[in-house]
Amino acid sequence: MTTKPVEQLETLTLAVTRNRVVTLGFRITDLATDRLLQSGDDLVYLHGGYGGAFPKVEAALEGCVAGDRVELTLSPEEGYGQHDPALLVAVPLEAFGDTPPHPGEAFEGELPTGRSGWLTVIGVDGDRVILDGNHPYAGKTLGLRFEVLGVRESEQAERAAGFAFDGLLG
Repeated sequence: MTTKPVEQLETLTLAVTRNRVVTLGFRITDLATDRLLQSGDDLVYLHGGYGGAFPKVEAALEGCVAGDRVELTLSPEEGYGQHDPALLVAVPLEAFGDTPPHPGEAFEGELPTGRSGWLTVIGVDGDRVILDGNHPYAGKTLGLRFEVLGVRESEQAERAAGFAFDGLLG
């Protein structure tokens, strides 16, 4: 009988399945303009319906292992929703004090729905600042490219919290 030295033992390759923490490299493109919206290699989420990824994304990644690549299209309905004009709000310019805001700046505040959320400055119109409570990708059809960089077992505390702790602890 021959045995392999410990350093030659094959490592267990984990697949993306429920309750596993997945690390992804990603590119998000607006398919209408072919403009790159965001990219990185630091997207980490708890797989399995916890809300860290859209259902279509989770379905596409199910069963993948490190090194696998996935491309898909996400319609507004499958992603960030349609742009909702009801989430536009005008605020008096004086509410911002001596420093007027600039388009693209984001502030946490109360949305027209009464919930708190992020509002992005889309313009200044005279003595009013126009803010948008929609997600910046709302109404866009997105091209998504993912590379699975890593998969690990989740901790019980992560499952209880509903999200991966990667990057949260020093």
